[in-house]
Amino acid sequence: MHARRKVYISRNYKKLDCGGSIARTDIETVMDRLGYQNIGLPRTVRHNGIYHGVRNLFTHLKALCSIRRGDIVVLQYPMKIMFRAICRRARRVGARTVCLIHDLSAFREKTLTPEQEIALLNGCDVLLTHNHRMRSWLTENGCTTRMIDYEIMDYIHGESAPPVADPGPSVWSLFYVGDLSPATYGYIYELARIMPHRDIYLYGGRADASLLAQLPNLHYEGFAKDTGLMRHHKGDFGLSWYGTSLDSGVGKIGEYMQYNNPHKVSLYMRCNAPVVVWSEAGRADFVRRNGIGICVSSLRDLDKELDAVTPERYAAMLANVAEVNAGLRQGDYLRRALDEAVDYLEAES
Repeated sequence: MHARRKVYISRNYKKLDCGGSIARTDIETVMDRLGYQNIGLPRTVRHNGIYHGVRNLFTHLKALCSIRRGDIVVLQYPMKIMFRAICRRARRVGARTVCLIHDLSAFREKTLTPEQEIALLNGCDVLLTHNHRMRSWLTENGCTTRMIDYEIMDYIHGESAPPVADPGPSVWSLFYVGDLSPATYGYIYELARIMPHRDIYLYGGRADASLLAQLPNLHYEGFAKDTGLMRHHKGDFGLSWYGTSLDSGVGKIGEYMQYNNPHKVSLYMRCNAPVVVWSEAGRADFVRRNGIGICVSSLRDLDKELDAVTPERYAAMLANVAEVNAGLRQGDYLRRALDEAVDYLEAES
């Protein structure tokens, strides 16, 4: 009789410096530390697209043949190939599956209908969901699988500089990390227009040079790796906002933010920076509960909210951020969610 194993399937990556690959490889590293075994091929980084696709196919075929009775198999979703086959194989041989959700395709890419996505996810035994809003949406749309919230995505690599509590600048500043295209995230430039006295530091690509020239309070700092930002960044609050509008609920991306926890919030925590988020976003409850930032219904209200932040309140936020940062660095949030999932499956069996 085989002993119970806790296993996962690693994958081949095209690069490791983008948000999606960072999140997935950090999860694999945390599972390695917790004693989970990789039943796919060893993780590699290859820039060749054909090699990338073929190797991922073979790693999933190897995993499919390696699942045995009693295993607890952790999958990261979306999984572009063999997701349904692996879930079915696990049930057929008496193994159980835990699915950690990164994104829902019915929202993000619209490649699946809600009904198609729910049918896939109902093939798992436990889902690790972002927050209670995502859990509620899945339930309302017919998901019957046991769900556990992991609240925030761990971010284990890199070293943070010690937090420094500013005695109180005359005006709190912001920083933003990500895509700076006006077509996709045009709110950044509009925000600078309505808060001309407040500095906003930008890290990322596709900034509009002509708009930057018109807005002297926008400071383009170029592209910076996450590890560099953790050691040093300019700005007092990290801005996590999505879409073209100052009102984040607008459009497809805004709608999805009601359910999703962006990995960017974890990066800001690792930068020892409080965050600004939409009050209706899925991550807003976590921000409020932990006292790690400001929640606003519209960025039109942000200037007033920032003016109300005293040096003492900011110092308290920094202390709370440091506590969350320590948990993210150790992989505590994933560990807790996986422990709860394993306890549930063992009790059920």
